[in-house]
Amino acid sequence: PQGTMLESAAEIAWMPSTPRLQEPLDRLYREFDWAARADLDAIRFPIRYADSADREVVALLAACMAYGRVDLFGPWVDWALARMGDSPARFVLGFDPSKDAARFDGFRYRFNRPRDLAAFCLATQRVLVAHGSLGVFFRAGYAPDDPHVGPALERFVAGFLVQDLSAVFPRNRLSYGYRHWFPRPSTGGACKRLHLFLRWMVRREAPDFGLWTDIPPSALLMPVDTHIENMARAVGLTRRRSRNWKMAEEITGGLRRLDPSDPVKYDFSLCHTRMSGQCLDRRDEAGCAPCRLRPVCRHWRGRRRPA
Repeated sequence: PQGTMLESAAEIAWMPSTPRLQEPLDRLYREFDWAARADLDAIRFPIRYADSADREVVALLAACMAYGRVDLFGPWVDWALARMGDSPARFVLGFDPSKDAARFDGFRYRFNRPRDLAAFCLATQRVLVAHGSLGVFFRAGYAPDDPHVGPALERFVAGFLVQDLSAVFPRNRLSYGYRHWFPRPSTGGACKRLHLFLRWMVRREAPDFGLWTDIPPSALLMPVDTHIENMARAVGLTRRRSRNWKMAEEITGGLRRLDPSDPVKYDFSLCHTRMSGQCLDRRDEAGCAPCRLRPVCRHWRGRRRPA
């Protein structure tokens, strides 16, 4: 996708005014205790590793697998990392599918199977050998005049899909599970998991790592999952009904009006507000009482707050 963040002035006319959204969203961001929720988030896997090479590899693997609840995919991420040893990056660099693929026998998370892990290791190895790091590889496809990271992400994903992986997949027929890990932005999907990976790598503030210092956080797009979709709709950042690339652009465009330099900084706090059960996506006197976003929530729009 090569479009601008918001296609026309008409698309922002219905959004709440910036001053109304600014205070409650900024307050939520400032006061949210991310450390208390980090262990319930996929970021808990790369945060264990101090070495930047390990963090990159683990972050990509964890993000690829982050579909479904953390308590479902998390044990399988742990399972895979346990078989990679103390340094996943070193394991990947030395990966030999004829010798090491058997380590992943028994892996089974939804529609992913052992061959998907083997292919991930082999493809990542080739990227690391050719470029030195995942960050260098991504930056090679990034142009500062691009409207956002979309074009660079398309090139990044292609690097994992166009390789000859016939050592893992007979006749190089990539499995559905492996292709699911690397969705192309050009197909129009939200690409939530890859945007999550980019958030971890690019943003400079906790809980993110800021490893890729020459990609500006302003170029990021919101990782839109069901939690962000519902929260964004509740505060008027989107009216779209399909969770797709356009929705990610629209939500990011609204947040960019609040912070042009770092629009996705609100992701963790918004996502975990709903994940934690604080937001029921409906009007609830008791549950909504302490919510910082109540003044701009559509469920309370036009209703007077009780004395």
